[in-house]
Amino acid sequence: MRTKRVQIRKFMLIDSAYKSRILRGDKVTTIRYGDYEVTPGSEIYLVITPSDTAIAKVRVTGVERKKVAELTNEEARLDGFSNIRELLRELNKIYGELYGDDEVTVIGFEVIKRFDDGIPLKWLKGLNYREPAEIARLYLENREKLNLNRETDFIMRRIYNEGLGKAVRTFGPKKVQNALFTTHHRLYASGIL
Repeated sequence: MRTKRVQIRKFMLIDSAYKSRILRGDKVTTIRYGDYEVTPGSEIYLVITPSDTAIAKVRVTGVERKKVAELTNEEARLDGFSNIRELLRELNKIYGELYGDDEVTVIGFEVIKRFDDGIPLKWLKGLNYREPAEIARLYLENREKLNLNRETDFIMRRIYNEGLGKAVRTFGPKKVQNALFTTHHRLYASGIL
């Protein structure tokens, strides 16, 4: 039997059904079919699907490969389920029928930063995995040097002072995205990033 090998570098996709469990701290692991490579201690974004929105930045606390038959009730509980039966039912729904000798990777994590408004994954990618709040802060610290237009200035101030969600509600997602990408590009061209 051949298992798939997956490398996790910047983000990990997770179903939106688990969002509240993760943010409450009831789900501190994810169990994936196959061989997942991720380094304990690394910081990655948790991105919910199908919206492809980052809800948190997490630190990987552990990675363990094991067979399905070796999973325990404690691992089920850490994954947000009542018992192993409930966990296996969910894994079978996601991956199709799993057998006792199939390999899974148990990835432990702790939330280190929540994004109450969420950050679209395509924005994170476009910002080279820099958060909008960081781009806004760097903009304000280097405002005179960057010399951006008034609308971009207003948007960056709104993100910095009131958060991404408020900026999007005020200016609309397209204008906010354009302002962030323009500012990021200018910060990079100026050698600040």
